Amino acid sequence: MAASISLCSDQHLSLHPIGRRLWCRFAGTPQNSPLLLLHGEWQSSAVFTPYMASLARHYYVVAPDLLGHGFSSKLAEQAAYSILSWVEDLAIVCDTILHLDGIHVVALGRFGMCLLDALQWHATLAERLRAFTILPFPHSYPFALLTRLSSPDVDISYRAAHELASLLLPLFPQDGIAPERAHGELVSQIRLVHPLASAELCHLVEYMETEYTRWGKPLKILQTLKDLLCLVAQSDVPLAGGTSSQERESSAYAALVSETSL
Repeated sequence: MAASISLCSDQHLSLHPIGRRLWCRFAGTPQNSPLLLLHGEWQSSAVFTPYMASLARHYYVVAPDLLGHGFSSKLAEQAAYSILSWVEDLAIVCDTILHLDGIHVVALGRFGMCLLDALQWHATLAERLRAFTILPFPHSYPFALLTRLSSPDVDISYRAAHELASLLLPLFPQDGIAPERAHGELVSQIRLVHPLASAELCHLVEYMETEYTRWGKPLKILQTLKDLLCLVAQSDVPLAGGTSSQERESSAYAALVSETSL
């Protein structure tokens, strides 16, 4: 199957024998070190498009839409959407289809933390990693907002998607794009998440709030990765006083991406 795909063209990757497809964006050449970009909850790989060209100067960039997100398959079975299923899909893409090794991973937000923790159960993928970096998201969402987002009522879900897009937009600065257009594109990505996947994400966020935030559960996978190094360093430039937490995280994200592309 590897011979039937182009390693540099955006396309659907068939996950045989599972019978589902993941949409994947590519940039750079396979001869470079692989960089796997993992979008956050209620997102798609489209959030990385402003940075793909610069990252491709030094990396072979692979950015998939996880199952139920973006242009990937939308299955009707609730059991298809779980953190372990998402990790298994990534393992197939990296190991069986693309044959990647020494992988740098950049994951967004708490969804990235869940993926990182789940890797402790998937040694095949963990052994292929060189570094795992988690970039910040807002520390918390109003849980009532997430409940409305997964509502079967289209109007309620749509309004919630607009609210969530307003929270996420400062984290993805896009030069040269009008704020209204960027907001609309973000809403579109949120709305592309399958309702069953959205419901599972609500459970994950609730789990993160109780297990990781309240109790400070350690990430066990940190003890098993071969070489856990930050792909990029945190900027030590102090921000101006009076900035909001979202502005600080937006600046941190922009700095991280900028430093990665050097």
